[in-house]
Amino acid sequence: MSALAIAPTFLSDFNRLAPEVQLDTLAVMRAYQAGEHPETESVADAADPGVRIVGIAPDWSGVIVPDLAAEAEPGRDDDTADTHYRLLTVRPREEALRFARGLRPRTASGVLREAGAPEADPRPLGPPELADALGAPFDRWRVTLHPDQLRLANARFRGSARITGGPGTGKTVLALHRAARLAELDADENPGDHGESVLLTSPNRTLAQSLSDRLDQLLPDPDTRSRVRVATTDGLAHSIVRAHSGVAPRTLALDELAERWRAAALTDGLPFSGRFLADEWEQVILAQGLERLPDYIRCERSGRVQHLAPEHRRQVWEAVRRYVGAMRVEGLWSQPQLAGEAARLLGRSGPAYRHVVVDEAQDLHPTQWRMLRAAVPEAADDLFVVADPDQRASDHRVSLASLGINVRGRGHRLRVSYRLTQEILDWSTPILGRRAAQGATDDPDTVSGHRSVLRGAAPQVRGFASRAEEFGGLGERVRSWIEAGVRPAEIAVAGRNQWVVRGVTKELEALGVRTTPLEGASDPSSVRVGTMHRMKGQEFRCVALVGVSDHLLPPKAALEAAEGDQVALEHTHQRERTLLFVACTRARDALYVSHVGQPSRLLAESW
Repeated sequence: MSALAIAPTFLSDFNRLAPEVQLDTLAVMRAYQAGEHPETESVADAADPGVRIVGIAPDWSGVIVPDLAAEAEPGRDDDTADTHYRLLTVRPREEALRFARGLRPRTASGVLREAGAPEADPRPLGPPELADALGAPFDRWRVTLHPDQLRLANARFRGSARITGGPGTGKTVLALHRAARLAELDADENPGDHGESVLLTSPNRTLAQSLSDRLDQLLPDPDTRSRVRVATTDGLAHSIVRAHSGVAPRTLALDELAERWRAAALTDGLPFSGRFLADEWEQVILAQGLERLPDYIRCERSGRVQHLAPEHRRQVWEAVRRYVGAMRVEGLWSQPQLAGEAARLLGRSGPAYRHVVVDEAQDLHPTQWRMLRAAVPEAADDLFVVADPDQRASDHRVSLASLGINVRGRGHRLRVSYRLTQEILDWSTPILGRRAAQGATDDPDTVSGHRSVLRGAAPQVRGFASRAEEFGGLGERVRSWIEAGVRPAEIAVAGRNQWVVRGVTKELEALGVRTTPLEGASDPSSVRVGTMHRMKGQEFRCVALVGVSDHLLPPKAALEAAEGDQVALEHTHQRERTLLFVACTRARDALYVSHVGQPSRLLAESW
């Protein structure tokens, strides 16, 4: 008698099948449970001799493999026990055959290989249209756009357009190709003007450097490439204010600002924490552009849970006015405040670009949106906005329409992921929790409903008794990837803090594995190492996340910085979830996660 189990990764595929195919699949499952033997067939030229095809419906087939983990259970009598199978996928017959032929042989513990043989290449399986790209050097893959997205990159829009999508849907590559296409069009339409006409921007510095490097590949012609400026949104604001004032502005991070205001609030005897005041200034006063006390008293404080009566709003307004005045005397700015000033200056001097392309747009503050709106005139193809609300690392809630950016009728949602495997997507998604992400146009948008066309190995999670053992396990994992043919520069190792990163760097260098910082220039012979914050927008074949332990993630310092403010504490937890999720989804082929002692509660809550 045979038994048939469902692979965990098949559950999301099952929900996307047509109802009649779902019913036929369930009928086959019931037949196995009843002890029947549905006819199966072997697959010619399959890499795994154990793979079989089982008929599901006319022109539909299931791919099943021996469930070696079940067959290896202690006490099992191989002569009398059932044959255990696992259903991996149900697809149209020809597609199922292609999938089956590409499956690698496996044992209960992982990939089957002879003793002493190198580990199998972790390269995933994908559809025919991506076969050449998946087999190409990874540098080429990093600029490969899915054929179905070419129309978006080349389209002409009557105004601003907004693209959203989950991890691995190719948003960054789409933004790159869009910027390149706009530069080519500008070169044709304005051959005598060789100035920068296209701005490609992101809030992340490491991503901006990566965008610039990849754009060099897409635009080898110096004249066309010179038309595109790649800059962070903070860097853009800094350069605009400096150009108008002649003085380089000095900025404070939010944590520095909160600490300064905490001391001032204590001195003034105010019943508010420094973090509360800083968040209120950035998320309400600056975000809404409020310049008068009556406007602040009347305003809606969306996203701010703590109620403020009019008399308390007067206290907050006066405190913020004094503290901002003190900053002005010292020549200090917050980043959102600086962007607001840049928007004001551009409003006086006029737009600086003909086209603006924005990547990772979900993390922009309203003042930064005002700056970008002022940087380009309202016209065809003015703003091309790319975002993933589920990867939002900030607390900003934005309505683009209220900022003069109208994308109605020009919004597109990418639902097919082709830059990471379904196994990594399924494993990582629960980390986010159950919240619905708030999009830039105030519409809920979540990663649910996205699917990947790539299949590969399930993520590996390992626990260790000590940090030394954890670093040793990491060294073995990285060396096995390199021995399998993965180039060092295609591997990234990340930790939550610099303390973990320094330990990782020492361990790998001691093993003879060269390293280079994530934020630095890529070295083909070096593994990239850095904090999880540096992973945003990047892409690697293999990713290892180290120190994902409960005492390190979420970090105690980040929780304490909330100063007991429940709203700030909730935002801190969600930022940490997003940070871990983003780091996990930077891997295309393989993901390895390790911890010492108890795993992070962010992982435990998702299992």
